[in-house]
Amino acid sequence: MSKAEFISIFELTLVSVNLDIISLSLIDDDHVLITFKGNGIRKVNIEGDSFGAIIQDTMKYVF
Repeated sequence: MSKAEFISIFELTLVSVNLDIISLSLIDDDHVLITFKGNGIRKVNIEGDSFGAIIQDTMKYVF
């Protein structure tokens, strides 16, 4: 599974659990962008991360 595929599946999970997240998108191989309701955004560094570490790093910026 590629990072892009994993991010797509993770995005569906985050949007489904009502955390005020509109989208999660892969900017490049090293960063994802979280878009919140109200148009707030946060850029997350996922450079060199495993899929588990991507979850941890992203969730730090969700709350």
